Amino acid sequence: MKKIVLSILFVCLPLSFAEAQLNFQESIQSRVAELTSAIVFDGDVHQQPSSKYPRPDTHAPCHLMGAHLHEIGEKMIEYKYMNMSMSGLQQGTDSIDVTQILDEYPIDRIIVPQKMNMEMHMLHYMVGWKENITFYVMPMWVVNTMEVTPYIVPGGEGAGNVVQFPNQRRTNNGFGDLPFGALWKFHHDEDKQSEWILNIGLSAPTGDIDGKTDSPVPGSMMPVEFPYPMRLGTGSWMARPGLTYRRYTDTTSLGAQLQADIALAKGAGGYAASDKYRLSGWFSKIISDDRTWAYILRIEGLWVSDYRGVDPQLEVMEMAGSTMAEMNPAANGAFQGGRSLNFGYGIIKSLSDGSRVNLEITHPVYQNVNGIQMGTGSSVAVSWSKAY
Repeated sequence: MKKIVLSILFVCLPLSFAEAQLNFQESIQSRVAELTSAIVFDGDVHQQPSSKYPRPDTHAPCHLMGAHLHEIGEKMIEYKYMNMSMSGLQQGTDSIDVTQILDEYPIDRIIVPQKMNMEMHMLHYMVGWKENITFYVMPMWVVNTMEVTPYIVPGGEGAGNVVQFPNQRRTNNGFGDLPFGALWKFHHDEDKQSEWILNIGLSAPTGDIDGKTDSPVPGSMMPVEFPYPMRLGTGSWMARPGLTYRRYTDTTSLGAQLQADIALAKGAGGYAASDKYRLSGWFSKIISDDRTWAYILRIEGLWVSDYRGVDPQLEVMEMAGSTMAEMNPAANGAFQGGRSLNFGYGIIKSLSDGSRVNLEITHPVYQNVNGIQMGTGSSVAVSWSKAY
């Protein structure tokens, strides 16, 4: 009997041990699968499947767009508000004062820009068309406000004999240009959790460029067109190609984007607006235990060309013996370009309904402008978005 019992134990114990070992291995594999699925790369978001909160940093810093896609049939709606300020006078990299402008422009009437505020209210709509292609369109409402100081220089003798008039404020608002296009994720590396996205975009010249206002020139009653920075649109069809790289780890992500706005031809106004090239790099990190808060740091290089061609209303037609471009540096198409380096920081918060709040603030670190322009100040962008 003992031999029979021992024989049974001899056979059963290895089987029990093997079964226990198999169960242990399956348990380990299951746990590893849970851990490695903490980030899931599937079209638009990297998120925890058990969480109703999307990972916050799959969206780019708030001033940027074109850095994420959506699944087939998925839609996203976003409201974005941007506010950029400009003030002070700059020539190249140097700050200048009014007396330098009066000495440099030997004419009897000068309009000196003092400060400007540019606001944009944007409604961003996206829809996933195919697995790696998403369409977008972004109508916007623009509000531009500029404050200027008129001067009369009798005989055009410079700053030594000048009459200063009270500051004047002008506002121009309405629909701006219409950006639209497609985003194509043409490369995805599952192992490195990285992706490349191509932005194939255009901008239609729907913003008004012919708006007029009361002349700021003392003694003139003739309405004049707004100077270039005050206009609601570029007046040109713009190509908007862009390229974005994203890479993720469990709690951090990196991004880089090259975005261009290139005037395809001169518009109805007789000029082509500035070409713009923006190169950004950013780092983000999830900072809360519930993985719903992330901060973002970004550096941006911006190159802007001058206008090509001229608007006859500003640079040919004379008023009191001078053109608007001669009296007001903001009306000069050769004074629109430059180079700058900006630093940005912000936060992104994922909400329980699957939406996101995104905030970014940027400040200029370096500016080198063409001609005489107002210096660019800080810029704020904030948005709310939700995919459905």
